[in-house]
Amino acid sequence: MMRSGRNAGRAWGRALVGTVLCLATGAMAETRLPSPLTLSDALVFADDEHPAVAQGRAGVLRGEAERLAAESANDLAVGIRLNARWVDPNERAPDQGNNDSQAILRLSKPLYDFGRSSNARAAAETALRGQQEQHLSLVARQRMEIMRRYFDVLMADLAYARDNEAMAIAFIAFDRAQNRNELGQVSDIDLYALQERFQESRLRRLATLQETRSARNRLALALNRPDQVPSDLINPALPGNDRALPEVEELYALAEAGNRRLASLRLEAEAASQRIAARRADRRPVLSLEAEAAHYERVLGSRDPLAAGLVLDIPLYSGGRVDAGVAREQANLYDVQARLRQHELDLRQAVLETWLEIQRLRTQRDHARATADYRDLYLDRSRALYELEVATDLGDAMTQQSAAMLFTAQTEFELALAWERLALLTGQPDFSAVHASHAQGTP
Repeated sequence: MMRSGRNAGRAWGRALVGTVLCLATGAMAETRLPSPLTLSDALVFADDEHPAVAQGRAGVLRGEAERLAAESANDLAVGIRLNARWVDPNERAPDQGNNDSQAILRLSKPLYDFGRSSNARAAAETALRGQQEQHLSLVARQRMEIMRRYFDVLMADLAYARDNEAMAIAFIAFDRAQNRNELGQVSDIDLYALQERFQESRLRRLATLQETRSARNRLALALNRPDQVPSDLINPALPGNDRALPEVEELYALAEAGNRRLASLRLEAEAASQRIAARRADRRPVLSLEAEAAHYERVLGSRDPLAAGLVLDIPLYSGGRVDAGVAREQANLYDVQARLRQHELDLRQAVLETWLEIQRLRTQRDHARATADYRDLYLDRSRALYELEVATDLGDAMTQQSAAMLFTAQTEFELALAWERLALLTGQPDFSAVHASHAQGTP
């Protein structure tokens, strides 16, 4: 009885906590996005509110429910049976009354089942830990998705600046050609060529302008704030991009030990093994304590008001039911082991590809910086020649400088995402470029 009360208390407590969490979630849903928005602010929203993460939270709740069910399998069971009966008594019965109503209070408590419940509880505990690992993996993935969408917005803005500049330059060239065409200094075919170039740049500018809106909407969806499309974003500092890259063999070892998806599959396999042991224990006896207190309207010699005893239930033959249950759990174990092995292979390849990508992006960053330096100097020279009224390609130089800025930013962002992917694969948050910036006090 006391244990049953404790279980009820725990269930009530969990229900209360769940209600508080729901209220807190509802309050967070009203939280407005900061403006301007920083990457650190955005990453705060990688939580259970988003559907991609809520699925993992639901798995944890299912695991918790299964654990509670396994823990309560051998709890004390108390029941009462009320039976209103009218009988025509045998003529030899000592009590010739017709009212044979009965009230029986029954108590039953399994004492020992030779491993059945203990293995079931262990399986439920292990499966719950696996769901928790899976949930944390989904949080990390959503964090990376927010980073990707945040960077998409910044790159869309730079692309728009480049194409807007190119369109303005094309328009100026076309407008000047119109005036010169009226004076007979520019042929119609050259004028139409400049017009076609202007219209093409105008269309490209419209496409990138629309992408700035679309990218912001994708970020709002990743933040689970579809009605709060962010407008102003701050370009993040990413000093973590400059950290030393470990050797790939060291990364293999870190991934083997820290990858959350891998840990989840290992726990799932362990739980499957424990369920097999629980199913095999169905062949074993169950020792229980049973007691009852009864009230009978008719008093007969064979009826006892109180009774208690130990009951040993020994299964002698169960057909193929136990074998079928064991076979089903064995098949589940084989499936998990296959997925586990496949994930180990995929993880190793993903770590290698990310390691190689970081090396490539670092070389690309050197290229991007050299290009940006060159375009800055080239623009300065073009501007000086323009001021001296010497024929120059100032417009093209400005466009090329904007393109170089976009290429540099894109490289930095891709490098930060590669480090974030490495943090996800290895389970090492210190690999995150954003984590590194926090450690160094960079906003």
